[in-house]
Amino acid sequence: MKNHLMHIGFGMILILVVLGIFCTKNIISGLSETESSLTKAICDENNYCEDYQIVCKGKEMVGLNPTGAAVQFSEDWKDPRTQEDRKIICN
Repeated sequence: MKNHLMHIGFGMILILVVLGIFCTKNIISGLSETESSLTKAICDENNYCEDYQIVCKGKEMVGLNPTGAAVQFSEDWKDPRTQEDRKIICN
């Protein structure tokens, strides 16, 4: 059962990544030279993670749009990203 849940979790993460890449490619084509775009999963304290498209102009965030992809992880799930990686930063 635990193995089955892990497969479901990894499958959902894979879906988030694929959707993020697809959305980013489509959105980047419409951006000006000074704008950039990325997708990032933002998780809450209940391990509910939603994928967002972040639009940056220079180092300023000018857009935060949900992609529609989301996943609910179990209580014992720990986000493997560092605290720094979880922060939304426009480079």
